[in-house]
Amino acid sequence: MMMPSRLVSAAYEQVVRLRNRGYDAGWFAARQLGRPVISVGNLTLGGTGKTPTVIALGKMLQGAGYSVSVLLRGYKGRHRGGPLPVSDGRRIRSQSDQAGDEALVIARNLPGAMVTVGKNRAAAGRWIEGRNAADLHLLDDGFQHRQLHRCLDLVLVDVTNPFGGGRIVPSGQLREPPEALDRADAVILTRTRTEQDYDPLTHKLRRFNPDLPCFRSTQALEPVACRTARGERVEAPLAGCRALAFAGLANPQQFFDSLRHHGVVLAQALPFRDHHRYSTRELSAIGERCRELRVEAAITTEKDAENLPPASLHPPALRVLIARVSFEFVGDGLRDLLLQTLEKEFR
Repeated sequence: MMMPSRLVSAAYEQVVRLRNRGYDAGWFAARQLGRPVISVGNLTLGGTGKTPTVIALGKMLQGAGYSVSVLLRGYKGRHRGGPLPVSDGRRIRSQSDQAGDEALVIARNLPGAMVTVGKNRAAAGRWIEGRNAADLHLLDDGFQHRQLHRCLDLVLVDVTNPFGGGRIVPSGQLREPPEALDRADAVILTRTRTEQDYDPLTHKLRRFNPDLPCFRSTQALEPVACRTARGERVEAPLAGCRALAFAGLANPQQFFDSLRHHGVVLAQALPFRDHHRYSTRELSAIGERCRELRVEAAITTEKDAENLPPASLHPPALRVLIARVSFEFVGDGLRDLLLQTLEKEFR
């Protein structure tokens, strides 16, 4: 007899398959924007590195001379209306409680880009195009958002958990079956290591799409700021630092492991729910735990930093070290694919 979660997963999988069949057959029409759309998505729930990938792609495209727009749905943000500008390319115009933490991280790390939140991303794209504000759009978390036509579908696969347990939600972490890769234009393997061989994983992925280009990205971690109760920002290297770490991510363990890999001595690691908004009471408890452990600082991610109370509300003795997760692509293959695709679009 199937468990209830398996029954729900089986039913959900059938709904997903029917929906995809509807788009493939042309029963459902995808809206098309006037400028090219490049989608960045995945097969699994969260944690594959979409935010650092969007930032890295945006910088790559800006370096090639394109002005970039980023379209997000604003997950966990309170905004429910029309297009909400998070960055107009010159300054930040919204806050994470309205736009969501991921939008703010992208806006702060991709200066010059238009970053816009909207439940209707086609409407957000048209709003940007009405202002002639960008040459192209990066669609964040777009693989399942088939309502919007794209010229390139990039799918991220985290090598530490490529198939999300092999089951559809809620009994697994897959959003749709792996054969959905047949509509992907390329896969980006995230969190790869230079010394490891990923050919076996590449062969598995190509069972679903024999001609699928597979690119690789590596992850780096660097300190970007240290907040105190007075709002001070001081340099504090990661290597050799003894600290408590806390993170509200889809895969917090991956962040904790990365800290250890970069030489941090973790006295304790505290996981929270993804996109968790921290209260002053929770931050005070973290500060008290730091004192008990006699550690130098508490370390968290840029995304979590957007969900912290203002620096003035921090416990006086607490230093919060903010670490940036960044991705770098291996080789020039992905850049070549992007530029060739855009050259065709602009002919």
